[in-house]
Amino acid sequence: MQGFVVYLLLLMGSIFELSVVKCARSKGSDSGTSTTFDVTKFGAIGNGKTDDAKAFTSAWEAACNKGLGTSKITVPSGKTFLVSAIKFAGPCKSRSITFEILGTIVAVPKQAWGKGGGDGDAWILFHQVQGLSVVGNGKGVFDGQGASWWPRERKNDSPTALRFSHCDNLSVSGLKHMNSQKNHISINGCNHANISNLHITAPGTSPNTDGIDISSSTNLSIQDCVMATGDDCIAINGGTSGVKISRITCGPGHGISIGSLGKNGKHEEVERILVENCTFIKTQNGVRIKSWQDGAVKVSGVKYIGVRGTTVAKDATIDLKCSKTVPCTDIEFSNINIKSVGGHADSAKAKCTNAQGTARSCTPPIHCVKT
Repeated sequence: MQGFVVYLLLLMGSIFELSVVKCARSKGSDSGTSTTFDVTKFGAIGNGKTDDAKAFTSAWEAACNKGLGTSKITVPSGKTFLVSAIKFAGPCKSRSITFEILGTIVAVPKQAWGKGGGDGDAWILFHQVQGLSVVGNGKGVFDGQGASWWPRERKNDSPTALRFSHCDNLSVSGLKHMNSQKNHISINGCNHANISNLHITAPGTSPNTDGIDISSSTNLSIQDCVMATGDDCIAINGGTSGVKISRITCGPGHGISIGSLGKNGKHEEVERILVENCTFIKTQNGVRIKSWQDGAVKVSGVKYIGVRGTTVAKDATIDLKCSKTVPCTDIEFSNINIKSVGGHADSAKAKCTNAQGTARSCTPPIHCVKT
């Protein structure tokens, strides 16, 4: 009898242990599952003529609302997807979403604008999506068809091609962006973002086609990108801090800029910006800080290290215009070699207004920063 009791207890223990293991496996599989949503399965045609925005929206809603685990939306290769203005909104139930672009996404022409589901100032908008990755593996293309917009861009009413708004823990990599209507990429109110291996192009004469425009964002890394545009390769605006920019090839374009800041007396801050190991190729400017003199602007902790290349600037290749109300502080230049070309070889110089910092091993000499 005693032996039977022992056997029964052992049997019950084994059953309990097996149940625990099954339960753990069940929970792990629920939280670790990943589901792929192909836009063509939701009706996207990919012939470059039919507007596929509704199919993209349907795929997004399915991925966003999937629940536990992760989701991936894939835009397959070998097809061109015409897409009108569209908004991908969160928050999502999925722990993270990967938007994989292997084909080409092309914007509707200007005359068809306003018929889609966007918010008016962006062609493609991601809003309040946490843990978002937009990847292309070197194959994905965004084509904004900007040429039809540029004649009216002087009015500044053209849309940004790709905007990320309040998307924390963001990753964007391996994509080609071309001919944006205005900015190619805007990052607004995002915390912790990694941007890498992008190829951004637009004619040097195209207006306001910034490569990446940043505002009110923190802790960003932008690296290993090639940008040839009609405006700033990278523009950093107010409320931004903790940005590392490295191994960027820029040109043509207006260089890498902070500002403009403080228009109409506005209070704005930019701090902890590192620009290192970047190359300019015949840019209209080199590096610059732009502040309105009557603005309450605070720019601090900006470092330029190992920046080289050429500009076609007729005046200053390094131009720091800081607020007279609050000078720029802790500005550091180290190992700078930026030369003017195109008939302006003797005009390379640095100009500073109200800038405090240090400079060493710099061409042109930067004597205007003061400690």
